[in-house]
Amino acid sequence: MRKFIFLLAVLLPFSASAKLLDLTVFRLDNGLEVAVVENHKAPIVLQMLYYKTGSLNDPRGKGGIAHLLEHLMFRGTTEVPDRQFNQLTDEHGASNNAYTTFDVTAYFEFSDISKLELMMALEADRMAHLKISDEAFLSERDVVLQERYQRYETQPAPLFYEMLDKLLWQNHPRANPVSGNVSEIKALKREDAEDFYHKWYRPDNALLVLAGDIKPDEAKILAEKYYGKIKNPQTKSEVLEINEDPRAVDTFVKVQLEGVTQPRYASYIRLDAGELSKKDVLALNLLAEYLAGDDTSYLYDKLVYQDKKLLSIDIGLDYDEKYGGSLAFYAVPADDTLSAEEIARLLETEAGSGITHLVPEKLQKIQNQTLADTVYLQENPQSAARFVGTMLLDGYTAEQVMNYDEAITAVTLEDVVAAWQKVQAAKVRIKGYLEGKEQ
Repeated sequence: MRKFIFLLAVLLPFSASAKLLDLTVFRLDNGLEVAVVENHKAPIVLQMLYYKTGSLNDPRGKGGIAHLLEHLMFRGTTEVPDRQFNQLTDEHGASNNAYTTFDVTAYFEFSDISKLELMMALEADRMAHLKISDEAFLSERDVVLQERYQRYETQPAPLFYEMLDKLLWQNHPRANPVSGNVSEIKALKREDAEDFYHKWYRPDNALLVLAGDIKPDEAKILAEKYYGKIKNPQTKSEVLEINEDPRAVDTFVKVQLEGVTQPRYASYIRLDAGELSKKDVLALNLLAEYLAGDDTSYLYDKLVYQDKKLLSIDIGLDYDEKYGGSLAFYAVPADDTLSAEEIARLLETEAGSGITHLVPEKLQKIQNQTLADTVYLQENPQSAARFVGTMLLDGYTAEQVMNYDEAITAVTLEDVVAAWQKVQAAKVRIKGYLEGKEQ
């Protein structure tokens, strides 16, 4: 499951008989899965196209190619001249964007419903007819390289977290940075992007989500018109096989980097594919909300307000059933007299104490707060589309998505404790402390 914090932000407190949203899912003959989320309160619609590929599929030595291809998708096709995609969307009052993760690359356009056909025509065109010139490739490769320098090479905190990720994931493809590294980016060639495009950008490896003022029958007609005739390339997109056997490790690293203005601590617990169920993920995210969800949470109250040991604390769960994930603790010490080892002991001790103080009434309060924070799902096609896309890509059925609020309320205290015990049994743990480099 991906970034459940987003999912928690979009769940509605419906009754058991009500549906979370109006969702219809169907599949075209060429394999393209289509999801329609109806919202007829305004004449707007979001088109979101997910390709089921990301940095996990970067060939060895060609890190960053999935991300670079995302950039190249805006540089023209055999039908639409270079840089005209953005110009056309702007001229018609639409907005667009894209992003790449370790297992997904997504593109979206938000527009008036009257412009949907144009948006679908443009998106379908670049699924089938991308044209990569040498000039476009070199230009975008340079952009991606500059992004790498600006966001990682010169930023100590992101670089620190990336270092911990590499230690955590060892030889697993999740150790690959989405951006790639500098030497890999510089070595990428136009043919690498073309090969990746023909292998992974295909109807049977994609999910199209339409959210807004559109009915399922209208959506099906338009999907068939613009996407239905696209043929899948002969090159097959194979299922990624993970053959890595992680070594058990529990280690502590201290990192000194220039530009650090505030020391910070992080602890990553590796959770491999198959170790957590969907209910475990729900339970752990409710637990994370209880322990460190905001400034009223258990750990925040204890370690920030009462003991004044930390300036901030956060917990994040990122888990995918196919590729695994991690539970992470992040903390910023109140002053540099608190050692890294002391922070680690504090968090372990107080997290355990917090769980012993979690009673059914407190869990129910967290569940109610979670549901109460989700009143905008049906009002916002963008949130609805991302929610539905994330859930479907994670293997949920349409019925499970529409009734997902029930799954939240069904989590018990016993479920939370059982999920936490699975985390405690994890054999790969990386703790890190980032501090400034002495001149």
